[in-house]
Amino acid sequence: MRSKFALLALCSLSTSLFADEALAANQPSKAPKNTTEHPVKEKVVTCSYDCDLFSKDVKVLFTNIEVLYWTVNEGALDYAIKMKNPAWGDPTDAVGHYKRASFGWDPGVRVNFGYFNAPHYWDAYAQYTYFRATGHDSTHHPHGSGLFLNGTWPQPDPSGDVPLAHANSEISLRMHLVDLLVTRRFHPNPHLRLRINGGIKLGWLRQNWEIDYHDIEKNKSHLHNQWHFTGAGLQVGAIVDWFLGKGGYYLTAGGSGSFMAGEFHNVSKQRSSFSAPGFDPSLPLRNAHYKDTRLVPHFQVYAGPSWQQSFNKIRTEIFIGYELNIWANLHEVIRTSSDAPTAPKLTTLDTGWIGIQGVTFRWNLDF
Repeated sequence: MRSKFALLALCSLSTSLFADEALAANQPSKAPKNTTEHPVKEKVVTCSYDCDLFSKDVKVLFTNIEVLYWTVNEGALDYAIKMKNPAWGDPTDAVGHYKRASFGWDPGVRVNFGYFNAPHYWDAYAQYTYFRATGHDSTHHPHGSGLFLNGTWPQPDPSGDVPLAHANSEISLRMHLVDLLVTRRFHPNPHLRLRINGGIKLGWLRQNWEIDYHDIEKNKSHLHNQWHFTGAGLQVGAIVDWFLGKGGYYLTAGGSGSFMAGEFHNVSKQRSSFSAPGFDPSLPLRNAHYKDTRLVPHFQVYAGPSWQQSFNKIRTEIFIGYELNIWANLHEVIRTSSDAPTAPKLTTLDTGWIGIQGVTFRWNLDF
């Protein structure tokens, strides 16, 4: 009897266990925590306002439009001497103030277009610069006994006995530059961008200088000085953008140096209306020229504040600064002595650096 009861209890327990397992198998399993039903909340790190100021990982096309307002500074441009005191005797050297050709302030333009290849941090672009500067100066004979206006070039009357009544000077400098550059961009920290560039520079520069002398006997002479240079070479440079704080304000500065080799041509011509036995006004008083191949250095530097801002699809910049340019081994003026046709002509070359300076306004668009 007892053995039958024990066997019955054992069967009941086994049936209950199998039933629980079957029930558990038919029930849906409990989803783990990291599933779509129970996602694990991850900590989201937001980008602060200055973590990507330069959109350094976005491929873009870009363009710059720059308005230039510059002037030119040159030496060796004297055309007359206005006496302030009588001469101490005859002959005499220069006495008075030199009158020099000078340039005014003139506008120019510089544009470029390029492509930035993010995230490899290099870009390539082409740039064109056009600038034309002009200047006009004039002077009249001084008033007073023993005071004269002297030319620094031959006067209309070769005897030198007829003083000048007035003198005029007109000068112009024209410049075309093309730069084909490749840039590598560096970001030492989120607030600083450094762009190192290099490439090819093409240049064409031309200067015309016209001088008119009129003496008190209505004789006149016209002097034409011209040089032009066409060349190509290599250029290296750098541009720095330094973030100053909220609001999108930066300090931007840049500079470059280049050396171009090319052909230089210089011409000096002069005619006089003076007519007398032995003098033929139909022939030039002066007509000399030369050309050579030379190396011309050019250095540029600029700095100023800028405002830069990134938007959803574009980035823009507005810059205003002061720019300085130096050209060397370029400006030359030929002067020769006047003597008999068979006598030697002592030649001097007045040379000087060309300084171009002024305000540069730039608008940039990345798109």
